[in-house]
Amino acid sequence: MIEYVNLRNFRNHEDKKFNLKEKVFIKGDNGVGKTSILEAIYFGSLLKSHRTNDDTALIMNDKPYAKIEIKTNKNLYELVILKDRKHLSIDKVQIRKMSEFIGGYKVIIFSPEDLELIKGTPKVRRKFLDIEMFQINQDYLLTLNTYKNVLNQRNGLLKRLTLTDDLTFLHILTKKLVEEASVIIEKRESFINELNKAFKRRFKSLNNLDEVEVVYKENVPLNELERTFKGNIEKDVLSKITNLGPHRDDFLILFNGALAKDFASQGEQRLITIALKLAIIDLIKEKDIIILLDDILSELDYEKVLKIESLFNLGKQIIITGTNNPFEMEEIKL
Repeated sequence: MIEYVNLRNFRNHEDKKFNLKEKVFIKGDNGVGKTSILEAIYFGSLLKSHRTNDDTALIMNDKPYAKIEIKTNKNLYELVILKDRKHLSIDKVQIRKMSEFIGGYKVIIFSPEDLELIKGTPKVRRKFLDIEMFQINQDYLLTLNTYKNVLNQRNGLLKRLTLTDDLTFLHILTKKLVEEASVIIEKRESFINELNKAFKRRFKSLNNLDEVEVVYKENVPLNELERTFKGNIEKDVLSKITNLGPHRDDFLILFNGALAKDFASQGEQRLITIALKLAIIDLIKEKDIIILLDDILSELDYEKVLKIESLFNLGKQIIITGTNNPFEMEEIKL
């Protein structure tokens, strides 16, 4: 459980400390910085924002850095975000490897941006997939990082090669990339299978009339990886980039057998994303996971709000933002 969050030069919070309870509602008008508090908590767990891929956007205008300090009932996490790097520490001990910092405490966020899982690009869905998978299995993060490093090496080499050059080193990197890609695809297939079971169950609890499903769309089937990569080498050399692989994977969300982005209403899409996030909570199986709800209640009718209230019985810390508090819980007013 998070005991307090201390923010300095983070978004629009110049120097603010927020003491948190097990269940707390952060109340305030739009634009006062409610979401930024949840964003800081999320960033402190995963070193990623759920709103932007640009870490410098987190630094207050005209300030040289931003600092996040988060005290849980177990540890003190400190992050200093500079224009070109981050400084990380746990209990005042500097952490040099991001992989040793990520996931110190587990977190799941429900936000308006979740609709991008249905409407957005494959890149958005891959980011979601990767983040939730390495919250469950730290080994996945190591495999993914190895794959990305080899991919970057291969792409760097491709930029310098022509078809008349010696391609021996390219073949070596391709073999290594296939090895790591195989592990990633296997882990993603397994994860999607488990996610589907929980997702369908959770959606039924919110809507027992319709059916949903997550379908993994690997860019290259597992049993065709080696042959496809070898057969694509000439194209890769000519285009100067690795055209195929799990870095181009996607997953589809179906609603009654059709694409949810085309056939589900806005309200149904919101329920789908809520069910998906609830399914992730089931899979993480972490007693101390922190649940963040960022201004999603305003889009739900009273019946659905009551069902969201059932989250309060999970025995987990819940932090909610909004302009109106429909619950009987501790409030922080901004």
